[in-house]
Amino acid sequence: MPTSIPEILDAAGRVSIAYGAHRAEFAPAAGGRLTRLATGEHQWIVPVTETQWPAPRWPRAGSYPLVPYSNRIRDGRFVFEGREHALRSLPGRPHAIHGSGLYRAWTVRAQSPESVDLVLASEDDPLGWPWPFECVQRYRLGGRGLSLTLQMANLGDTPMPFGFGIHPYFTARRVTLHARRRWQADAEGLATGSETTHVRELRQSAEGCDTYLSQWGGQATLHWDDGHALTLHADAAFEHLVVYAAPGADFLCVEPVTQVADAFNLAAAGQARTGMRVLEPGERYGATLLMALQPSRRAA
Repeated sequence: MPTSIPEILDAAGRVSIAYGAHRAEFAPAAGGRLTRLATGEHQWIVPVTETQWPAPRWPRAGSYPLVPYSNRIRDGRFVFEGREHALRSLPGRPHAIHGSGLYRAWTVRAQSPESVDLVLASEDDPLGWPWPFECVQRYRLGGRGLSLTLQMANLGDTPMPFGFGIHPYFTARRVTLHARRRWQADAEGLATGSETTHVRELRQSAEGCDTYLSQWGGQATLHWDDGHALTLHADAAFEHLVVYAAPGADFLCVEPVTQVADAFNLAAAGQARTGMRVLEPGERYGATLLMALQPSRRAA
């Protein structure tokens, strides 16, 4: 197993699945990424056109898995069950971010014309995650759209904290939802606490946004100017949602995740509602989300 992340990720090898006019494409060796999701000529996510890139500078395109945790861990350090754990960060990044799954080669375990299972078995994590684990991404393409089941297994002999999610770069202009809690974050993107609120819409803008939400009901709809729409339907496990757009960018990231940024440290400090979960040795946990694809009637 690898002891360091590769300098260059190779995304040349692609696998595809299709259902009717829907098509999805993946680069298993380049972080288990979804590299394309399209219906006819309409691209739901920014397609990954690169065939390789330096690991720390991934393209703002496609969708990648967040495992074995999502978002940031302050200074790459956290305490769990009385023991401090230190993770390695990427060059130029002070905090551990997104886990190692997006830098590693995943294996195709099963594939059919309409489905694919991507698997990462981790025994020696290149960024220092101390527990062995297995993660499965199970994609299914059907008449309603693309479903994804994420499943995590603790292969170690001690309890393991964890979280997971996805980080898609949608081509949509805006997202509508009803979130009833917003998490404040400091200048380094680390959550500090939460407050009750009502967030109904977020969008691409010159200022951008980086918003941590929870209590969003597992449903959010992305909108395109030409009438296309995509509705996320997520299991209750995905109790947190990150909405991110760089200033002036032509993408909108709407990320269903199970935990808020820096959840392990917040939970250790007594903060509630962080979404941190714990897997006992040998235990598995899974959750499903659906990207319901609604092509524009104007385009039909």
